[in-house]
Amino acid sequence: MTTEKERLKQKIIEFQQKIAELKLINVQTLEQSDKREKDSFLNLLDIMDAFTTIEKNLEAKKDTLDKTAKMLGKNIFSIHKKLLRHFRSASIVQMEFPEKKATMEYCKIVETREHPDLENETILEVVKEGYIHNQNGIVLRKAEVITVLNEEV
Repeated sequence: MTTEKERLKQKIIEFQQKIAELKLINVQTLEQSDKREKDSFLNLLDIMDAFTTIEKNLEAKKDTLDKTAKMLGKNIFSIHKKLLRHFRSASIVQMEFPEKKATMEYCKIVETREHPDLENETILEVVKEGYIHNQNGIVLRKAEVITVLNEEV
């Protein structure tokens, strides 16, 4: 025969086990949600890249475009801006490199070139934009860059 005290002790243990179990489920759910959100933004980055490519092509040919093509270009620019605003509202921004230096944390070096007037790891060109979550500093996608690599003499 169990006493009231033993029964209450057993109930407390059961509650603590249930709380631990629910905390674990909550952490797992948050991790899954974060992964889905990141995957979603990564997929949107592919669309962002497509818009950037289209815009560059339109800019290069802007003098030869007829009125309809120019209107289409304006519509594409508008959609691209809306997508950028969506990213900014989620605190995801394009990476900037004010000192023009590549770091492994933020960049994937896709090519190197010699340039005797510049230091090694100086960014010559950003091939593909990188994006970072502005509030927590998590890199969503590294920037793909071309950097300086001078041969030592």
